Amino acid sequence: MYFMEYKQFAGRNQLGGHWWHVIDSYSHLEHILKNIVWLFVAVLSLLGSPQALALSEEEEVKLGQSEHQKIMAKFGLYRDKDLQGYITMVGERVAKESSRPELAFHFTILNDDMINAFALPGGYVYVTRGMLAHMNSESELAAVLGHEVAHITEKHAIRRQNRQKGLNVLNTVLALGTGQPGVYELGNIFGGVLLTGYSREYELEADEVGAEFMAKAGYSPEAMLKTIEILKAKDRIEIEQARIENRKPAVYHGFLSTHPDHDTRYEEAIRASEKLVKDYDEFIKTDEFLEKLNGLSWGSARKVGIVRKNRFYHPKLGIMLSFPKGWRIEPARRGVQIVSAVADASFFISTDRLYKGATPKKFATEKLQYKVREGREITIAGLPAYLGIADRADSPFGPRPVRFAILFDLRKHLAYVLQGAGKHDLRKIASDKNFIATIFSFDRMKREDFKIAKVPRVQVVRAEEDTTMEELASESPITNYALDKLRVINGLYPDRQPEPGQLIKVID
Repeated sequence: MYFMEYKQFAGRNQLGGHWWHVIDSYSHLEHILKNIVWLFVAVLSLLGSPQALALSEEEEVKLGQSEHQKIMAKFGLYRDKDLQGYITMVGERVAKESSRPELAFHFTILNDDMINAFALPGGYVYVTRGMLAHMNSESELAAVLGHEVAHITEKHAIRRQNRQKGLNVLNTVLALGTGQPGVYELGNIFGGVLLTGYSREYELEADEVGAEFMAKAGYSPEAMLKTIEILKAKDRIEIEQARIENRKPAVYHGFLSTHPDHDTRYEEAIRASEKLVKDYDEFIKTDEFLEKLNGLSWGSARKVGIVRKNRFYHPKLGIMLSFPKGWRIEPARRGVQIVSAVADASFFISTDRLYKGATPKKFATEKLQYKVREGREITIAGLPAYLGIADRADSPFGPRPVRFAILFDLRKHLAYVLQGAGKHDLRKIASDKNFIATIFSFDRMKREDFKIAKVPRVQVVRAEEDTTMEELASESPITNYALDKLRVINGLYPDRQPEPGQLIKVID
């Protein structure tokens, strides 16, 4: 209105060129503001209308089916028929009490050590074996599954997609109004959700709605609060460990930010569902639940091989080697890397096929095109090898000096490529002694080694009078932070001890 009055105040002939230029500027601004008004109308209709971009149930199921194939290809199914059947039974019990009982729900255990659970539209719910290892009762399991069922019933993935498309409208209008590209780019609809979760608003809504579902199924919502505390404790340990190791923490859906400590309003909202609890005495006792987890795979053996203390085994290749205490094994794109405690050094293990006429030395200088100093032909574990330093070679820290060894297994037609580099190395290799020790620890596995190199598993044992978590941690194959990790998976973090006769989980 102000601009209309201003333009009517004087005609073009009554004003000098300077003032007409000012009016032109205001007219352009008016055009932008009109576009912004249109933007808000469009976005509000997009986000506020229940019908906006709504999917039919059939479309939702098809979307879930399509994404399900990708999830299974990425993570794989955890093959335990009895445990899978049990998870499905608990999940269906909760889902039947949801606001969409007619929807066919599918509950799947993923073969991944990541602590995670998530859901896709159309009734697809996933829980990793890593998450199951942190559960201590059927009620806690029902809390996790109820939370994910609520994400589906409240259509959080679809609502999130709508909001993203709303930002896309904003992007378009800003481009029209200013002549400049908008600042928002939309990524994969579900990609970020699987790892980072939803917004605080959606996560808390899933907690409250999920608590109602589990209460109607006969489970106390108090288990929801206990489960959240376990996951927050796990995240605290992970954040501290990541800080020490100079890496990004892998936290579960940002629980510490979405579920702050001493949030009494939130706790009251969850406990309000207690009045909905139905009498239900068929769910199993804690001891029976823990026994169902007995033998559950632990760790990332599927990705990196077997680690026992500071010894690495690769049963498929039949090789093993030792690495410095405090270092950790991580999967890499084409092999495995061993990273120092503060991530300032890395040792990479990979394999390659042999080619005709190759020798370990030729492999280094011709195929890898290393410019080698201090090179020498040797034998390691009975295999012909070439040891040296490549002056400028690729590493996780960029081009720099790399300590390497090439070992040939002529029987398997394989080259083992071992490479170590430091973050701050210029010419001298700071961790060279560690790299050389690791290289010369390389060996071929014998029969007794294959017996040792078994996948670590959760074992359920009964605590005795003198059992302490410190003692159990000292005997554990967990490489780092064994005490804290064992306490978390047993709900004993930060400093509790098991009661005599209590069933507890250890890793064997």
